[in-house]
Amino acid sequence: MIDTSGNGLRGSSNLWILADKETPEEVLGASLLELTAHENLHLVIYFENLQDAQISQRRSNALKPSPSIFFLSNGKASHVEPAPFDDRKPVESPPHEFEELCLKFGLEKVYEFGIWSGEILGLEVLRVVDDEVQVGVGKLDREATSLISSDRPLSEVVSSAVEIVRLSRNSRSSMHPLSRLVRERWLRADAAANPEKYGAESLFFVEPPIERKSLREAAPAASLGIGDKGEKVLFIFSVGIDIRLIPFIADLILLESPDRVEVVLPNKDILVPLEKSLQYLEIPLTIRGVVGGWETSTV
Repeated sequence: MIDTSGNGLRGSSNLWILADKETPEEVLGASLLELTAHENLHLVIYFENLQDAQISQRRSNALKPSPSIFFLSNGKASHVEPAPFDDRKPVESPPHEFEELCLKFGLEKVYEFGIWSGEILGLEVLRVVDDEVQVGVGKLDREATSLISSDRPLSEVVSSAVEIVRLSRNSRSSMHPLSRLVRERWLRADAAANPEKYGAESLFFVEPPIERKSLREAAPAASLGIGDKGEKVLFIFSVGIDIRLIPFIADLILLESPDRVEVVLPNKDILVPLEKSLQYLEIPLTIRGVVGGWETSTV
C-alpha cells in the first residue's frame, strides 16, 4: 500500500492507484508525485466516479507518458472519453464605481468565473456582488464591513481596507494573517508589475481552470505573456508542494495552447520530486526560483 489517497499497488511494470474520496486533481497530482520515485513504472488509475475519470482522462492528454485512466463500475474497468471544459463566462463590463475605485487606490482588476474583484498584491479587497461594490477580504469580512460601515462613504471604507492590506503584505509582516493568504497570487502580482524580469513586455492574468473555494485554499495562479522570441508563454505561480499543480497546468495547456510553460516558485520550494513531476507535462517547461514579497532577500 503506497498511496494515501486510495489503494496503491506496485507491480513489475505498473503503479496502480484506486481513487478514493479526493478530487480528481488531488488523485492525479499525488499519483504523479508518487510515480517520481518509481520512474520505470506506468501509472494506472481507477476511478469509481465517472466524471472524475473523464476529467482525469482529459488532463492525461497533456502528459507524457499518459497515465491509463479507467472507470470502475460493478467490478468492471472501462476506458472513458475526456470530459469537455465548462464554458467560460463571457466578460461583462464592471460597474463604473468599481473601476473608479480600482483606479483611485491602485487595485488590480481581476475577472474570474463571472465575478469582478479588486486586488492588492493578489489579495482581494473589493468584489462586485449583484452589481454592488462590496469591501472586505473574503465573504465574512465583506458582510461585517457592510454592517459596520454602512454609514460611511464607500471611498473611505475602501481606503481603510487598502491601508490595512498594504501594511500587512510585505517582508516585515510575513507572519500577519493577511500576509499568509493567496501567496501564489502575490507572486503573480509581483510578476505583472515587473514583466521585463520574466522576459515579457506585459503579463495578462488567466482565469484558473478550477475555482478556488476560499481565500485560505492554496491554488496556483496563472498569467500569459509573449516571450522575447515572440512565443506564447504560460506562467504558473505556486507556493509549497501543491499536489494539484500538474493537473492545473495540464488543463491550462489544453485551454490556452502555449508554446512553453514557466513555473514560478519561491526558491525554497524547488524540490526534486516537484521538478521530476513537472517533467511529465508534454511541453517545453522551465522553473524559475524567486524571492516572495513576504520573504527577506539575502542578496
